[in-house]
Amino acid sequence: MTATQTIIDAVLAIWPEHARYIDKSMAARDAGQRDTTEVLAQAALVLAGDRLGEIAKHYRWTCDRLRDEELFFHRNGRYRLSTFEEANAEVYSNAAYMEKYVDGLLFSQILWFNHATSCHFFLTTTPTLLKPGGRFLEIGPGHGLMTALALRDFGLTEAVAWDLSAVSIDQTRHALGLLGFENVQFAVQDIMDVEPGTHAFDLVVLSEILEHLEDPKAAMKKIHGAVKPGGLVFVNVPINSPSPDHLYLMESEDDARALVADTGFEIVSEAFFATQGTKLERALRNKVSVSACMFARPRQD
Repeated sequence: MTATQTIIDAVLAIWPEHARYIDKSMAARDAGQRDTTEVLAQAALVLAGDRLGEIAKHYRWTCDRLRDEELFFHRNGRYRLSTFEEANAEVYSNAAYMEKYVDGLLFSQILWFNHATSCHFFLTTTPTLLKPGGRFLEIGPGHGLMTALALRDFGLTEAVAWDLSAVSIDQTRHALGLLGFENVQFAVQDIMDVEPGTHAFDLVVLSEILEHLEDPKAAMKKIHGAVKPGGLVFVNVPINSPSPDHLYLMESEDDARALVADTGFEIVSEAFFATQGTKLERALRNKVSVSACMFARPRQD
Protein backbone atom coordinates (compact mmCIF):
# COMPACT_ATOMS: atom_id res chain seq x y z
CA MET A 1 0.00 0.00 0.00
CA THR A 2 1.30 3.46 -0.85
CA ALA A 3 1.78 6.12 1.79
CA THR A 4 -0.88 8.21 0.03
CA GLN A 5 -3.43 5.40 0.33
CA THR A 6 -2.50 4.85 3.99
CA ILE A 7 -3.38 8.47 4.77
CA ILE A 8 -6.57 8.30 2.71
CA ASP A 9 -7.67 5.15 4.53
CA ALA A 10 -6.97 6.72 7.93
CA VAL A 11 -9.12 9.75 7.07
CA LEU A 12 -11.97 7.73 5.57
CA ALA A 13 -12.03 5.46 8.62
CA ILE A 14 -13.31 8.38 10.68
CA TRP A 15 -14.87 10.43 7.88
CA PRO A 16 -16.29 8.19 5.11
CA GLU A 17 -18.33 11.06 3.67
CA HIS A 18 -15.05 12.69 2.56
CA ALA A 19 -14.48 9.98 -0.07
CA ARG A 20 -16.07 11.93 -2.93
CA TYR A 21 -13.88 14.97 -2.27
CA ILE A 22 -10.72 12.85 -2.08
CA ASP A 23 -11.59 10.88 -5.22
CA LYS A 24 -12.03 14.06 -7.23
CA SER A 25 -8.87 15.60 -5.81
CA MET A 26 -6.78 12.54 -6.68
CA ALA A 27 -8.31 12.02 -10.13
CA ALA A 28 -7.29 15.54 -11.19
CA ARG A 29 -3.55 14.80 -10.76
CA ASP A 30 -1.23 13.72 -13.55
CA ALA A 31 1.47 11.09 -13.07
CA GLY A 32 4.13 13.55 -11.96
CA GLN A 33 1.80 15.20 -9.48
CA ARG A 34 0.89 11.81 -8.06
CA ASP A 35 4.58 11.02 -7.61
CA THR A 36 5.10 14.25 -5.67
CA THR A 37 1.97 13.50 -3.62
CA GLU A 38 3.53 10.17 -2.64
CA VAL A 39 6.78 11.86 -1.58
CA LEU A 40 4.76 14.25 0.59
CA ALA A 41 2.71 11.38 2.01
CA GLN A 42 5.82 9.41 2.93
CA ALA A 43 7.15 12.43 4.81
CA ALA A 44 3.78 13.01 6.50
CA LEU A 45 3.70 9.42 7.76
CA VAL A 46 7.15 9.86 9.29
CA LEU A 47 5.98 13.03 11.03
CA ALA A 48 2.73 11.37 12.13
CA GLY A 49 4.47 8.42 13.76
CA ASP A 50 1.99 6.56 15.95
CA ARG A 51 -0.52 9.46 15.80
CA LEU A 52 -1.97 8.62 12.37
CA GLY A 53 -5.53 8.17 13.62
CA GLU A 54 -5.36 11.25 15.83
CA ILE A 55 -4.09 13.43 13.00
CA ALA A 56 -6.86 12.10 10.75
CA LYS A 57 -9.38 13.30 13.35
CA HIS A 58 -7.64 16.66 13.54
CA TYR A 59 -7.76 16.92 9.74
CA ARG A 60 -11.55 16.55 9.88
CA TRP A 61 -11.72 19.10 12.71
CA THR A 62 -9.66 21.54 10.64
CA CYS A 63 -11.92 21.07 7.61
CA ASP A 64 -14.93 21.83 9.83
CA ARG A 65 -13.31 25.09 10.96
CA LEU A 66 -12.54 26.02 7.37
CA ARG A 67 -16.13 25.32 6.33
CA ASP A 68 -17.30 27.82 8.94
CA GLU A 69 -14.91 30.42 7.53
CA GLU A 70 -16.10 29.69 3.98
CA LEU A 71 -19.72 30.28 4.97
CA PHE A 72 -18.79 33.67 6.46
CA PHE A 73 -16.72 34.57 3.39
CA HIS A 74 -19.44 33.78 0.88
CA ARG A 75 -22.07 35.62 2.93
CA ASN A 76 -19.99 38.72 3.61
CA GLY A 77 -17.42 38.92 0.81
CA ARG A 78 -14.50 39.27 3.20
CA TYR A 79 -12.40 37.29 5.62
CA ARG A 80 -13.71 37.24 9.17
CA LEU A 81 -10.50 38.52 10.78
CA SER A 82 -8.37 41.42 9.60
CA THR A 83 -5.69 42.01 12.27
CA PHE A 84 -2.88 39.98 13.76
CA GLU A 85 -4.20 40.74 17.24
CA GLU A 86 -7.48 39.00 16.37
CA ALA A 87 -5.71 35.98 14.87
CA ASN A 88 -3.37 35.76 17.84
CA ALA A 89 -6.24 35.87 20.34
CA GLU A 90 -8.32 33.23 18.55
CA VAL A 91 -5.69 30.95 17.02
CA TYR A 92 -1.99 31.42 17.71
CA SER A 93 -2.20 31.81 21.49
CA ASN A 94 -4.57 28.84 21.85
CA ALA A 95 -2.29 25.80 22.20
CA ALA A 96 -5.07 23.20 21.95
CA TYR A 97 -6.49 24.87 18.84
CA MET A 98 -3.06 25.15 17.22
CA GLU A 99 -2.22 21.47 17.77
CA LYS A 100 -5.34 20.34 15.90
CA TYR A 101 -5.01 23.01 13.22
CA VAL A 102 -1.35 22.27 12.46
CA ASP A 103 -2.06 18.53 12.38
CA GLY A 104 -4.94 19.05 9.98
CA LEU A 105 -2.86 21.18 7.64
CA LEU A 106 -0.24 18.41 7.44
CA PHE A 107 -2.71 16.04 5.77
CA SER A 108 -4.04 18.85 3.57
CA GLN A 109 -0.66 18.81 1.81
CA ILE A 110 -1.52 15.36 0.49
CA LEU A 111 -5.30 15.37 0.16
CA TRP A 112 -5.91 18.85 -1.30
CA PHE A 113 -5.15 19.12 -5.01
CA ASN A 114 -4.00 22.73 -4.84
CA HIS A 115 -1.60 22.08 -1.96
CA ALA A 116 0.05 18.99 -3.46
CA THR A 117 0.32 20.44 -6.96
CA SER A 118 1.82 23.67 -5.65
CA CYS A 119 4.59 21.59 -4.10
CA HIS A 120 5.00 19.74 -7.40
CA PHE A 121 5.33 23.02 -9.30
CA PHE A 122 7.98 24.20 -6.82
CA LEU A 123 9.87 20.91 -7.01
CA THR A 124 9.93 20.66 -10.80
CA THR A 125 10.28 24.32 -11.79
CA THR A 126 13.06 25.44 -9.45
CA PRO A 127 15.77 23.37 -11.22
CA THR A 128 14.85 25.01 -14.55
CA LEU A 129 15.46 28.48 -13.12
CA LEU A 130 18.25 28.01 -10.59
CA LYS A 131 21.67 26.39 -10.83
CA PRO A 132 22.44 23.65 -8.26
CA GLY A 133 23.87 24.86 -5.00
CA GLY A 134 23.44 28.24 -3.41
CA ARG A 135 21.86 29.61 -0.25
CA PHE A 136 18.23 28.79 0.51
CA LEU A 137 15.82 30.50 2.91
CA GLU A 138 12.28 29.52 3.83
CA ILE A 139 10.23 31.96 5.85
CA GLY A 140 7.53 30.33 8.00
CA PRO A 141 8.58 26.74 7.19
CA GLY A 142 5.82 25.01 9.16
CA HIS A 143 6.16 21.23 8.86
CA GLY A 144 9.38 21.71 6.90
CA LEU A 145 8.18 19.87 3.79
CA MET A 146 9.29 22.56 1.29
CA THR A 147 12.70 22.82 2.92
CA ALA A 148 12.99 19.03 2.90
CA LEU A 149 12.20 18.91 -0.84
CA ALA A 150 14.78 21.62 -1.51
CA LEU A 151 17.45 19.84 0.53
CA ARG A 152 16.70 16.55 -1.20
CA ASP A 153 16.78 17.81 -4.80
CA PHE A 154 18.46 21.20 -5.22
CA GLY A 155 22.05 20.50 -4.11
CA LEU A 156 22.03 23.39 -1.65
CA THR A 157 25.18 24.66 0.00
CA GLU A 158 23.19 26.22 2.86
CA ALA A 159 19.61 26.08 4.12
CA VAL A 160 18.08 28.57 6.57
CA ALA A 161 14.62 28.68 8.18
CA TRP A 162 13.05 31.76 9.80
CA ASP A 163 9.89 32.17 11.83
CA LEU A 164 8.50 34.78 14.20
CA SER A 165 7.76 32.10 16.78
CA ALA A 166 10.42 30.24 18.75
CA VAL A 167 7.89 27.45 19.34
CA SER A 168 7.27 27.11 15.60
CA ILE A 169 10.99 27.04 14.84
CA ASP A 170 11.48 24.28 17.41
CA GLN A 171 8.66 22.29 15.79
CA THR A 172 10.21 22.69 12.34
CA ARG A 173 13.63 21.70 13.67
CA HIS A 174 12.11 18.55 15.19
CA ALA A 175 10.20 17.71 11.98
CA LEU A 176 13.23 18.10 9.72
CA GLY A 177 15.26 16.01 12.14
CA LEU A 178 12.71 13.21 11.87
CA LEU A 179 12.94 13.46 8.08
CA GLY A 180 16.73 13.15 8.26
CA PHE A 181 17.63 16.77 7.51
CA GLU A 182 19.67 18.31 10.31
CA ASN A 183 21.94 20.63 8.29
CA VAL A 184 19.58 23.60 8.57
CA GLN A 185 20.18 26.90 10.34
CA PHE A 186 17.16 28.10 12.34
CA ALA A 187 16.45 31.61 13.57
CA VAL A 188 13.63 33.56 15.18
CA GLN A 189 13.41 36.42 12.69
CA ASP A 190 10.80 39.03 11.82
CA ILE A 191 10.63 39.75 8.08
CA MET A 192 10.07 43.42 8.83
CA ASP A 193 13.44 43.64 10.59
CA VAL A 194 15.41 42.53 7.52
CA GLU A 195 17.74 45.27 6.31
CA PRO A 196 18.99 45.49 2.69
CA GLY A 197 22.41 43.97 2.22
CA THR A 198 22.37 41.99 5.47
CA HIS A 199 21.45 38.70 3.75
CA ALA A 200 22.04 37.28 0.27
CA PHE A 201 20.06 34.19 -0.66
CA ASP A 202 19.81 32.49 -4.04
CA LEU A 203 16.27 31.24 -3.34
CA VAL A 204 13.75 32.58 -0.81
CA VAL A 205 10.51 30.69 -0.25
CA LEU A 206 7.30 32.15 1.19
CA SER A 207 4.70 29.40 0.94
CA GLU A 208 1.29 30.30 2.38
CA ILE A 209 2.69 33.09 4.53
CA LEU A 210 1.69 36.43 3.01
CA GLU A 211 -2.06 35.92 3.51
CA HIS A 212 -1.42 35.86 7.27
CA LEU A 213 -0.06 39.41 7.22
CA GLU A 214 -1.90 42.71 7.40
CA ASP A 215 0.50 44.32 4.90
CA PRO A 216 2.16 41.63 2.76
CA LYS A 217 3.51 44.15 0.25
CA ALA A 218 5.60 45.75 2.98
CA ALA A 219 7.00 42.30 3.79
CA MET A 220 7.83 41.60 0.14
CA LYS A 221 9.71 44.90 -0.09
CA LYS A 222 11.81 43.80 2.87
CA ILE A 223 12.46 40.40 1.27
CA HIS A 224 13.71 42.11 -1.88
CA GLY A 225 16.83 43.09 0.01
CA ALA A 226 17.52 39.49 1.05
CA VAL A 227 17.60 38.02 -2.48
CA LYS A 228 20.83 38.06 -4.45
CA PRO A 229 20.84 39.86 -7.81
CA GLY A 230 19.68 37.20 -10.24
CA GLY A 231 18.31 35.09 -7.39
CA LEU A 232 14.75 33.84 -7.02
CA VAL A 233 11.81 34.25 -4.70
CA PHE A 234 9.03 31.63 -4.71
CA VAL A 235 5.67 32.86 -3.48
CA ASN A 236 2.69 30.58 -2.92
CA VAL A 237 -0.35 32.57 -1.84
CA PRO A 238 -4.04 31.63 -1.86
CA ILE A 239 -6.83 33.48 -3.67
CA ASN A 240 -10.35 33.46 -2.14
CA SER A 241 -9.21 31.13 0.62
CA PRO A 242 -10.92 31.84 3.97
CA SER A 243 -9.19 30.32 6.97
CA PRO A 244 -9.21 30.99 10.72
CA ASP A 245 -5.97 32.99 10.51
CA HIS A 246 -6.07 34.46 6.99
CA LEU A 247 -6.13 38.26 7.01
CA TYR A 248 -5.28 39.56 3.54
CA LEU A 249 -7.81 38.74 0.83
CA MET A 250 -6.78 38.32 -2.80
CA GLU A 251 -9.68 37.89 -5.21
CA SER A 252 -7.96 37.46 -8.57
CA GLU A 253 -4.77 36.39 -10.32
CA ASP A 254 -3.77 40.03 -10.65
CA ASP A 255 -4.20 40.60 -6.91
CA ALA A 256 -1.71 37.81 -6.27
CA ARG A 257 0.68 38.99 -8.98
CA ALA A 258 0.65 42.50 -7.52
CA LEU A 259 2.22 41.26 -4.28
CA VAL A 260 5.28 40.40 -6.34
CA ALA A 261 5.24 42.76 -9.30
CA ASP A 262 4.53 45.88 -7.20
CA THR A 263 7.33 45.20 -4.73
CA GLY A 264 10.44 45.19 -6.90
CA PHE A 265 10.23 41.75 -8.52
CA GLU A 266 9.68 40.46 -12.05
CA ILE A 267 7.63 37.27 -12.37
CA VAL A 268 9.43 34.66 -14.48
CA SER A 269 7.12 31.65 -14.03
CA GLU A 270 3.66 31.19 -12.56
CA ALA A 271 0.90 28.62 -12.14
CA PHE A 272 -2.54 28.62 -10.54
CA PHE A 273 -4.11 25.53 -8.97
CA ALA A 274 -7.75 25.47 -7.85
CA THR A 275 -9.34 23.19 -5.28
CA GLN A 276 -10.03 19.68 -6.66
CA GLY A 277 -8.56 20.66 -10.02
CA THR A 278 -11.48 22.98 -10.83
CA LYS A 279 -10.98 24.99 -14.02
CA LEU A 280 -9.39 28.32 -13.08
CA GLU A 281 -12.02 30.55 -14.70
CA ARG A 282 -14.82 28.69 -12.94
CA ALA A 283 -12.97 28.72 -9.62
CA LEU A 284 -12.45 32.49 -9.76
CA ARG A 285 -16.05 33.11 -10.81
CA ASN A 286 -17.38 31.02 -7.91
CA LYS A 287 -14.73 32.24 -5.43
CA VAL A 288 -13.31 28.76 -4.95
CA SER A 289 -9.86 28.63 -3.32
CA VAL A 290 -6.93 28.91 -5.75
CA SER A 291 -3.22 28.58 -4.96
CA ALA A 292 -1.16 31.16 -6.86
CA CYS A 293 2.46 30.08 -7.32
CA MET A 294 5.01 32.55 -8.66
CA PHE A 295 8.76 32.56 -9.19
CA ALA A 296 10.27 36.03 -9.51
CA ARG A 297 13.63 37.76 -9.68
CA PRO A 298 14.51 41.13 -8.14
CA ARG A 299 14.26 43.98 -10.63
CA GLN A 300 17.45 45.95 -10.78
CA ASP A 301 16.03 49.47 -11.22
